[in-house]
Amino acid sequence: MSEAVKKLTITEIECRGLRSADFLTNNDVYVVFKVGTKKAKTRYISGGGKNVKFRDVVELNVSDADLDAGIDFTAYDYDVGPDPDDLLGVGKLTRLGELKKTPGTPRQYDTHLMYKGKHRGDATCIVTLTYPSGGEPQKPQPSSLGAVGGQIFNQAMGGQQPQPASADFMTVACPANARGGSQVIVQAPDGTRLQVVIPAGVQPGQQFRVPLPKPQVVVQPQVVAQPQVVAQPQVVAQPQVVAQPQVPRPATVPVAVGTAVDVNGDGRADYYVPHQPSAPPARPPRAVGTAVDVDGDGRADYYVHHHQQPPAYAPPPAYGPPAYGAPPPAYAHAPPAYGHGQPPPQYGQPPPQYGQPPPQYGQPPPQYGAPPPRYY
Repeated sequence: MSEAVKKLTITEIECRGLRSADFLTNNDVYVVFKVGTKKAKTRYISGGGKNVKFRDVVELNVSDADLDAGIDFTAYDYDVGPDPDDLLGVGKLTRLGELKKTPGTPRQYDTHLMYKGKHRGDATCIVTLTYPSGGEPQKPQPSSLGAVGGQIFNQAMGGQQPQPASADFMTVACPANARGGSQVIVQAPDGTRLQVVIPAGVQPGQQFRVPLPKPQVVVQPQVVAQPQVVAQPQVVAQPQVVAQPQVPRPATVPVAVGTAVDVNGDGRADYYVPHQPSAPPARPPRAVGTAVDVDGDGRADYYVHHHQQPPAYAPPPAYGPPAYGAPPPAYAHAPPAYGHGQPPPQYGQPPPQYGQPPPQYGQPPPQYGAPPPRYY
């Protein structure tokens, strides 16, 4: 009896913790699946780095021996040029024979990636086993004729057992130009075109069954009406205003700023004549010496120290012109006529010298430019 063709579909391929093959750039990762002489690979991801996830779908036609041997999982770094691609790590998918128990059911497989005997990352993928040619093993159906009656019925039918009708399969006759193992395109009852492989041992004109794809049932989501929540108005408490007791202000006492003047006689002051505030008593100057003003700016530049209080001098007398007002003297005789070259006569006496010259107070100022005297 020939072996049914099996197909492995590998999806959700992911690599984690890969080594860095390039010094300056990230890895351009792709994965190769190999079993015996059969292999398939993904497209490379440019700049994928150490952690990559592929969206590719990889398919492999395998046999029972391939499932028992396992599939090699190899990750490479794609390089442009004649140099071979860098190896990143090698792993293996094992125990694939368990997929035959549940065909069509996806199952996750994990493997460690090794490089030169060291662990250099991990890999994960989803594997699904299917029978594309409809050669999925069928469970034996109990015969209603019993063991002996069934054997007699099979002999009468020439060894051919009637196939039970099923909505999941359709019967197809092998074309004249095809043989077992050939791929042909058939049309399902709903108009779908299917590519199938003719089971091994089927000759032209013989019939074989083709599995029909299961219709996808689209479940419409039910919209659950959410209850409307009516917001209740919130009552905001108004703050209570506490009346503050009023404190009477003291009466303002008018401040006398001057002498009040009532111009229009209405008994109210129209304006005030300000009075000069009394000046504070003058502070007697501290006798520190005789002030000397060198640069003439009106301020003492330094003081000539004295050991005793200088004597108090009387103020200088008031100098000024005499009080004139007497008429000029009347001359009895007319002035004589002076001849040519004679000086005129001198009338009267020279004006008197009024007062005495002012006394010299204190010592004369020091000579400018000389150093000040030293006082001890």
